[in-house]
Amino acid sequence: MAESSNTARLIIISDLHIGGDIEMENFECEKELIAFLEYLEKQNQNIELIILGDFFDLWNYEKENTDKLTITIKKWGELFETIRKFGEKNKITLIPGNHDHELVYNKKYQNELEKYNITLDINQYFKRELNYNGKQFRVIGEHGNQVEPGSAFPDFNMPTDSSLSYHIYNLFVHKFLKIGNEKKRPGWLKGLENVEVELIPYWLISKYFYHEIGPILRMIIVPMLILFSIAIPYFIFDLITDYYQPKFLMPLLNFMDTNLFMKAVIFIIYFDMVVVILLFILSFLRKDFYKRLKSYGVVSLSEIIVSKHKAYMEKAAEVTAGVNPYKQKADMYVTGHTHSAELKKDEKNSFIFGDTGSWRQLIHRMNAYFSFPPVFYPYFELTYLSLSTDTKDLKIELRSWPKEFTPNLTILEKIAIKRAKTAPKPVLHDKLIKEIVVS
Repeated sequence: MAESSNTARLIIISDLHIGGDIEMENFECEKELIAFLEYLEKQNQNIELIILGDFFDLWNYEKENTDKLTITIKKWGELFETIRKFGEKNKITLIPGNHDHELVYNKKYQNELEKYNITLDINQYFKRELNYNGKQFRVIGEHGNQVEPGSAFPDFNMPTDSSLSYHIYNLFVHKFLKIGNEKKRPGWLKGLENVEVELIPYWLISKYFYHEIGPILRMIIVPMLILFSIAIPYFIFDLITDYYQPKFLMPLLNFMDTNLFMKAVIFIIYFDMVVVILLFILSFLRKDFYKRLKSYGVVSLSEIIVSKHKAYMEKAAEVTAGVNPYKQKADMYVTGHTHSAELKKDEKNSFIFGDTGSWRQLIHRMNAYFSFPPVFYPYFELTYLSLSTDTKDLKIELRSWPKEFTPNLTILEKIAIKRAKTAPKPVLHDKLIKEIVVS
């Protein structure tokens, strides 16, 4: 049986990733989360807050014998005091995720959470039945890491068990950031923690180009790429005027043929065009290389993103149909883990799918002018799901909580961005993204 809920409102958030060693700590939304909880408390509704995994980032502590939870709570004392007060009047349920898997088997951590009115559900999923207008609406949710092979645990309840992504994270990301910290790493390197594993190579190339290339090399490369945008039109002009020379252009053509400065400029244009074309040829060879990889079954980045979404929708269809360990049907399946917020109604299979998104920094890949590498634009979208039963209908909302944020971009990144107007804008008020009303 699903747990019957007499709450007027069910709030679901996930993926805050609080905690970590000095070089790994990257939680930037403490004041926003405090404001969010205080706002909910003022609503005078019977609210249950469900934190759907990765509330803590216990991966980010290198020493295994460290009391990670106590350290985290002490560092963010004001936040956890707000949580404790909120939990005095409202229920708080925490579902463990892959980044805070240790909560499942560490009784000391579970006792510590209870001091702040947080109830840990070690079943790794929740079931709720919301009543409205004489009807029932059933919701099943889980963190979602089990959907993806790379972050799935063979046995989530085993203390020694972990996922492939955990080992990649510790062997590469954690070590890389620690080494960088010891060598006084650049500030941009901190953002590596927010990058999906599949995007890391592209992100590093972009950051190297915009942040790390030496001034002399940049003075050569940047003008060459900009000049190439002039070289192609000039080449077409030169080709045409070889066969057709109207009288009004003769003074200009004679000047270009006889003036030493213009001859030097034309030489530079053609030289630049040859070099850049060679670079483009290398780019085409790279595309052919990826094409060959694809023929051997290695999928592209876009295909990975599409396949991930498809996998979650297939899991939603299975779970809501009753094909799940809890052997119960549901009307809605909720997940986190992806950091990509979504609310969707599947008319064909008659279920609703919700993804809570994230409360940590995200990145938006933006194309650049002059064949520059893409710019990875940082932004925040603090999303949450709200299920409200205080009317005759059930209202399901995907909302975004406000956060003021100005991305720290180099001048070159700002100049390079194509369609800058499409860059993510900071949310300045509690914003409705999408709504589904169930009658």
